[in-house]
Amino acid sequence: MNTVSRNPDTDTRTSDVPLPPRRSRAWLAGIGALLAIALGWAWLHRAGPPATPAEPPPGGKDVVALDADARKLAGISVEAVREVTRTASLEATAVVALDETRTARIGSQAEGLVVSTSKDVGDRVQSGTLLASVQSHRVHDSWAAYRKAVAERRRATNELEFAREAEARAQRLYADKAISTQELQRASSNRVAAEEQLDMAGTEVRRAEEDLEHLGVTNSEDPSGESGEDITVRSPIAGVVLERLVTPGTAITPGTLMFVVSDLSRVWVVAEVDESRLSQVEKGKPVTVRVAAYPDLAFDGTVTMVGDVVNPKTRRVMVRCQVPNIDGRHKPEMFATVVLATGEARPVVVVPAVAVHDVNGRAVVFVQEADGAFRERAISSGPEANGLVEIRSGLRAGERVATAGSFLIKSQLLKASMQGDE
Repeated sequence: MNTVSRNPDTDTRTSDVPLPPRRSRAWLAGIGALLAIALGWAWLHRAGPPATPAEPPPGGKDVVALDADARKLAGISVEAVREVTRTASLEATAVVALDETRTARIGSQAEGLVVSTSKDVGDRVQSGTLLASVQSHRVHDSWAAYRKAVAERRRATNELEFAREAEARAQRLYADKAISTQELQRASSNRVAAEEQLDMAGTEVRRAEEDLEHLGVTNSEDPSGESGEDITVRSPIAGVVLERLVTPGTAITPGTLMFVVSDLSRVWVVAEVDESRLSQVEKGKPVTVRVAAYPDLAFDGTVTMVGDVVNPKTRRVMVRCQVPNIDGRHKPEMFATVVLATGEARPVVVVPAVAVHDVNGRAVVFVQEADGAFRERAISSGPEANGLVEIRSGLRAGERVATAGSFLIKSQLLKASMQGDE
């Protein structure tokens, strides 16, 4: 029979139900532990069995085996390593520039206003071709000075005629003993002074004519000044208009740049050479020039100037080359490469540039073996020319290497290497 009793301290009702024996409690604890272990094992293995490490490709981690069908599907080409004859050379980056000896930067001769322009960028002009007309008060001033000089010369001419007549009359009178020697000498002196005045007047006329010609105005004797009211701007050389910096209505001052005309039948190619290799560069040496626009073409040139100052930032010296440009393929500001021969011709082993790859900081190629597999091989490479890379060590002439599509072989090897490291 159950009874209920009251605890005097907590006033909590308790039941006098009998507790299970100690052996029963131990059995329940063991069951709980087994259940916890089972749940933990299931949680650890919920993602399935552990992955087994991948096996390396047949032949090792540096070999990829591909049959003919696989190579064809991947687009992999194979070429033989060749031996060619090369000359040691110095290669430098460069920029195509205008030949300043054949370039005219045409400016304004006087203050004025551009009235018209007759040529635009890209137009081909001859020496003396009209480029623009400028209206200026300088023209009117020059015409006024010219007309004044002409009038002064006319007056001096009349005075000289009068002085000569007076001298002739004085000589007749002196012969008749009608005048003194002093009066004859005075008449002669007046004639000499008139001749000097006429010479000075003629000089002023010539100066005024030259001033008008300098402005491009016809210097014929025109009292009204209507034979030339504007300053004409003309090209001093034959070439192409590269820049037009004014338009009708532009106000200009002396020295304002208006046009740039250049003869592009010859250009400069300006390169920078490291100071440590400056001893290999000489004025007059032939060079080969290549531009990105025509990668399959090489253009001949000549070194015309080696700079006298080293650039303190790059430690390089400017080298200027002269290159014919009859067909106009070289455009100013094009990037170019200058190759200068510096040694004797020698045989070298070369492979196409697409066959060389960088793997973990090493230059490698993939050599085809007898069974058709490709094996990675480290090489020491040299300079590239015409799409061919010089091989200094690691390959022999006649061996076959993967060229086009060889990056797929590289990918397979890198993939296998990563799986092997897991």
